[in-house]
Amino acid sequence: MTEQTQYPQRVHEIDTGPFTISYRVHVDASVDQLWSLAVNPHRHHELDGGGSLTNQVSGPETLTEGDTFNIWMRQFGVPYTLKMRVLIADPHREIAWQHPAKLVWAWTFEPTDDGTWVTETFDYRQVSPLMLRLWKAVDLFNHNAHNIRATLQGLQGHYAKGSHD
Repeated sequence: MTEQTQYPQRVHEIDTGPFTISYRVHVDASVDQLWSLAVNPHRHHELDGGGSLTNQVSGPETLTEGDTFNIWMRQFGVPYTLKMRVLIADPHREIAWQHPAKLVWAWTFEPTDDGTWVTETFDYRQVSPLMLRLWKAVDLFNHNAHNIRATLQGLQGHYAKGSHD
């Protein structure tokens, strides 16, 4: 008889330190499958649980450390474009890019025998105090936490056993 490893089915918050918001989930997909989504900014809209990213992107198909890419977004009904800079691109482990306001979006991947632990982090340790006050006033932190959970739930659902090729 083989033992099946059981993972929490829900997205759960993890503590990654002050001024960060991080959630984690187990996904029934290989690191290779997930990495191919995260490393290609032209596919980031496929990851977006908040509906703010569009499929309009300029930049490389495969991100490496130091690369930049522009992404067209819509937040709170307002369209805009951002130039992101890749801070970390550790193949099949972690990728992180920095927003012009110094916040960082990071993804980490940890393989298991039957899938991958995926963690998404919103890191605002380097953001200016003025920007932090503004974001707090518009409830951006709760908004981003909700969107991270939705993104990870969507990723988990997309790769649920029997729902993909």
